[in-house]
Amino acid sequence: WGYDSDNGPDQWHKNYPFAKGRHQSPIEINNKEVHYDSSLLPWFASYDPGAAKTILNNGKTCRIVFDDSFDRS
Repeated sequence: WGYDSDNGPDQWHKNYPFAKGRHQSPIEINNKEVHYDSSLLPWFASYDPGAAKTILNNGKTCRIVFDDSFDRS
């Protein structure tokens, strides 16, 4: 998949049938149906910039490949 005319969002359902109809990205979150769950812990993401092996910006997204052999990212 991608974002070009031959593999963009209008084409995703051809290889991923689940990506058609109401299951497409982006996901619409209906605030009236959201419920707070106090049992969930806070979510966070972190990374060690020193572990980044390559960083690629293709104009649509950023892809970072990490050496995570030390479980820091």
